[in-house]
Amino acid sequence: MPHIVERLLKIRPEEASFKARGFDACDPAVSRKLEQMLESFIGGYNLAVEIPDKVELSRRLYAAFDNHHVKGAGEHHDYIVAVGAGFAVARIPWGLRVMDSYLRTLDPLIAWCVPCGYGFHEGFFHHKRFVDGAAAPPASLSPLGKQLFDSGLGRSLWWVKGADPSRIDAAINRFPENRRAELWAGIGIAACYAGGVGETELLALQELSGRYHADLLSGLPFAARLRQKAGNYSDTTELACRVLLDRSTDAVADMAEAAADAVRGQVRGSGITEAYALLRKNLVAKCQKIAKVQMYV
Repeated sequence: MPHIVERLLKIRPEEASFKARGFDACDPAVSRKLEQMLESFIGGYNLAVEIPDKVELSRRLYAAFDNHHVKGAGEHHDYIVAVGAGFAVARIPWGLRVMDSYLRTLDPLIAWCVPCGYGFHEGFFHHKRFVDGAAAPPASLSPLGKQLFDSGLGRSLWWVKGADPSRIDAAINRFPENRRAELWAGIGIAACYAGGVGETELLALQELSGRYHADLLSGLPFAARLRQKAGNYSDTTELACRVLLDRSTDAVADMAEAAADAVRGQVRGSGITEAYALLRKNLVAKCQKIAKVQMYV
């Protein structure tokens, strides 16, 4: 049984290729950067599937990806670990049936990354259906679970559409209006964390997001906090934070942590989607204030 599950879960490294996936053509430098990020993620994900012992897994990850600064049993990478769990949910036939019971074992302020990771997986590996076809999230998900799915799906657009602002905007506009805010939030996370583009493209995203501008911006604190907590700072993240929020990576990351502190007491005994909804509401409000200030500077 363990070997069967391992075969279901593992991802071939070449699946990170834009060509293999049939994604939109883009600047080779951009596609290569984004491919390398996925190659690193897939490598770590496959090791996690192979090695159940967390201490040994951490040692192997550190040896393979020393730039990720994995320490202990990966305690500073819990967000990414939860995203990987979302990939696992997507790759086993019974994944959705057991996801809710698994999520109840996690910190609500981390657990939301699992359905978000699930949405990213479906957009990345089944983009013709979920991106080009704008298919609805699985019906078995709760309303807020579907929102989380769309956050991950939005992140996948960064790869599927080659980090091209106009293509991303056109893709999002094919979705029903009630899904667009979360898709733009996912783009904010991807643009800040994965990047690969310059100031011109970031400003184009800001312009194209229109009424969803604060939603786009609300993704940046999540991405910056991932970088800050893991200790793997990036010029890409710093650029997005400076251009779009006029703040440093640490300052933007602290926005996410302050939002988490504000809602932590409210989510005890609540489900993970409630925690995420409160986080998003808090961050959107903060970003709306920043955007208004920037308009008059």
